[in-house]
Amino acid sequence: MKLDYNEKSNLEYNLSKSVGARMTSTFYGYSGFYGEHCLRSSLEYIYAKYLDYMEIGWTYEDKTYLLSNEVRYKPDFLLENGEYVEIKGVFNYQSDLPKIQLFESEYNVKVTIFQEKDLRQLIKDTPFVFEHLKQEWKSHAKVRGMDNFGKRNPMYGVTQSETTKAKIKAKAKARFADPSFKEKFVNSPKRKAYHESRKGKKTGALVPRFILTCEFCQNSFEVIQHKVSKRRFCSKNCSVQAQHGKTSTTNSDIQTLAHTFALDNYETLLSVKLNNLKELFQALQDSIQKENHILDIRTICQIVTGKPCSRKELLYYLREYAQKVRGATAKNKAVELEDKKPLG
Repeated sequence: MKLDYNEKSNLEYNLSKSVGARMTSTFYGYSGFYGEHCLRSSLEYIYAKYLDYMEIGWTYEDKTYLLSNEVRYKPDFLLENGEYVEIKGVFNYQSDLPKIQLFESEYNVKVTIFQEKDLRQLIKDTPFVFEHLKQEWKSHAKVRGMDNFGKRNPMYGVTQSETTKAKIKAKAKARFADPSFKEKFVNSPKRKAYHESRKGKKTGALVPRFILTCEFCQNSFEVIQHKVSKRRFCSKNCSVQAQHGKTSTTNSDIQTLAHTFALDNYETLLSVKLNNLKELFQALQDSIQKENHILDIRTICQIVTGKPCSRKELLYYLREYAQKVRGATAKNKAVELEDKKPLG
């Protein structure tokens, strides 16, 4: 389960590098809290669950260590026996391994590295199921990727070394020694805009506005340039009214139009086939849309009959109304589709 630190052959290194590049998205971590610790991946969560099950004391990212090459290193887990553990989804032998080896030699400690295959083997004799733990972590982890805010940032509370401070200071002095750079920095529009924005003032040129007319209510409204060709209505309410005609389920004007339509088309209502209902009611639908701005046939059916229904039920309702007005007693059924004649 421990990673062998012997030097890898060129073939092994190239293979691990190419595979690691392809697997980066697979091991991309989910950050979230497990107890008081903010873990950065599902693999760390699985290892923490294992430690708790085995009743092994541990701390997470306990301390940041400064190496002789001025690189900082913070191991993932410190166990109660003083052993350090590093959890790696993808291990980079070119950058990660030398840093860990230098930490081991300078602080006289041992770092054990676990990858996914090692963790699967580690929890094999426990009641845990690897995939279940992985999905469990994703279900309550809050942040996709790294959560490095505040005290969870590896650099929190870490001060720069005197050597690093001297380098930064020398570089800044060299830059401002150049008059052109200093002039450009002091009078930078971005710098001025930043300080103005900190005072609550709007900066920069306003995006041009264009005046359009709402296709439904005919009122004028303003939009920015990239929305000129996309906006037809001034509000969502107008859009809904124009597209679906949301209205009261009781409207005497619409019922009157439907009743007049039934009387004018009485013979057609008796002989129409069920596959021609859309064509039959298109004239009624157009007149209602023109007068009441209702486009949705389901809304029209509900207003006319008093209940949600289909075109077929609307047909029966209008036919019955027309028969009552004309004094007819027979209630003919709608003509069903004829069977197709066999070929040949």
